[in-house]
Amino acid sequence: MKQFLLGLFLVLFVISCKNEEEPLPAYLTIEPFTVDALGGAGWQKITDGWLYVNDEFLGGYSLPATVPILADGDVTIELFPGVKENGIVQTPGLYPFLESYKTPVTLSPGQTTNLQPGTKYSANAIFPWSVDRGSFNVTNIVLENRDADTATSFIITPDGAFDGRSVYLRVDTAHAVIEIATEEVENLPSTGGRQVWLEMHYRNDILFELWLLGNNGGGSNELAQPVFQFLPSENWNKIYFNLTDFLVSLQQVNYRLFFRVTLQAGTTGTPEQTSGNVYLDNIRLVHF
Repeated sequence: MKQFLLGLFLVLFVISCKNEEEPLPAYLTIEPFTVDALGGAGWQKITDGWLYVNDEFLGGYSLPATVPILADGDVTIELFPGVKENGIVQTPGLYPFLESYKTPVTLSPGQTTNLQPGTKYSANAIFPWSVDRGSFNVTNIVLENRDADTATSFIITPDGAFDGRSVYLRVDTAHAVIEIATEEVENLPSTGGRQVWLEMHYRNDILFELWLLGNNGGGSNELAQPVFQFLPSENWNKIYFNLTDFLVSLQQVNYRLFFRVTLQAGTTGTPEQTSGNVYLDNIRLVHF
């Protein structure tokens, strides 16, 4: 008899659990970020939003996104802008220099709430070069030709520019290498405790390289650290580099960005292409 009653209880319990309704989520549709800065969102590449509801992390989402949320009533939404670190799709992360978007929202199960987040650079962000100078839209721009070929040089031109004017580099079979360096930046954080990032737009039909140069402040013993090799990009692209580890490795006083464009030799020893073009724009170093 006891076994019968226990079995009957278990059956009723299972039926009762099956009859319980699943909680109905509310939905939050998140639009891409607007940006209160020079160039707006069009000068950025914010791909993701990292979502917190009442300080609880719900996940990182490619924007735009519609997210189910098990909540009913008033909540606080906080969304952090995210980018692809070093241009790698597999390494999404928060971009520390853009502010989060925080707002109260009233959620209702089964209902969709639209969210238009906005962001801007943190007031504590430091740009060693002014944004106008990094965009090449002022006259006092200092770039240095570093290759041994006096016939090659960069130009700053509106032709084919991303916006306003851009740096243009060209190589061909007669002049197969061009190298340029930016002016020095002093005392970038190099302990790892404060991050240093590089933002940059580029367009290219040939491989080119980014290096970081450093010296001890005396103008001698310049050290070089390779950072990245850019594959051809038919359209303008934006990339965000975390330079922190490179600065920790170099441990110098002054630093320059160094760009190198070279016609690549094929298997027969002749160049794989007869000419190559690289455009650079909106070069920004930023740190706290």
